[in-house]
Amino acid sequence: MTPQIWPQIHRTALKRGPQALAACLALIFIFSGCVSLQLSQFQHHAARGDHKWIAAQAIKCQKASDGCGELHLIKGDACFRLAKKGREPAVNFSCAADELKIGLTLKPSWDAAGVQLQYQEDFCESLRSLQGYQSGKTAEQTLDQMVEAAKTLYQLAPESVAAVYYLASARLMEIEPKLGDIDAATRMPVCIRLKRTVTRVLAVIETARGDILPDWNRFADNYQRLAFDLGAAMQAAECR
Repeated sequence: MTPQIWPQIHRTALKRGPQALAACLALIFIFSGCVSLQLSQFQHHAARGDHKWIAAQAIKCQKASDGCGELHLIKGDACFRLAKKGREPAVNFSCAADELKIGLTLKPSWDAAGVQLQYQEDFCESLRSLQGYQSGKTAEQTLDQMVEAAKTLYQLAPESVAAVYYLASARLMEIEPKLGDIDAATRMPVCIRLKRTVTRVLAVIETARGDILPDWNRFADNYQRLAFDLGAAMQAAECR
């Protein structure tokens, strides 16, 4: 039940008298209780590492609240972990992307910024990985979502290792389909974007050689692969 419906129900109950209002309040309490009960179950299974059980559960809650948002985030995290372990990756990356998106949208507040950043990062990774299992229009739509998710991550943590990586990855993914039929008219804009992306990626790698960047160890191999793929794209586009 959406947040906009509750005030409407409340106003209608007031017009109908005390009994209707009591029934309305009871419905709200029942709804809140269901969310709390399911959240407690999810937290219990998450603590035990029972991600498969969580991923199989349906979540009816779509209300903007900490509890409802947390439900979707826990399920998204469970699906993400299953996918990263190679368990039906296409299905579970799709589940992770859907649930993390809902959870990030519905959760109104965060106790720690780092928690929000990690969920946003996992959302980006879910979309990046999912897109590799797709084709055609579906893949294009997932890539569009990834671009927006990477931009959001960058807004939350400007110039962070994770944000630069996912933005650069998204840019490369946008360019790669164009390399097959590149011509004199399209080569220049493609090469300009590739060079800008490569420069940004290499700048992070160079900085990491002299300083200890937060999260660098987690992303070091990803950056090396990304730099190689960007170089291959520049070669394919015959950039000078």
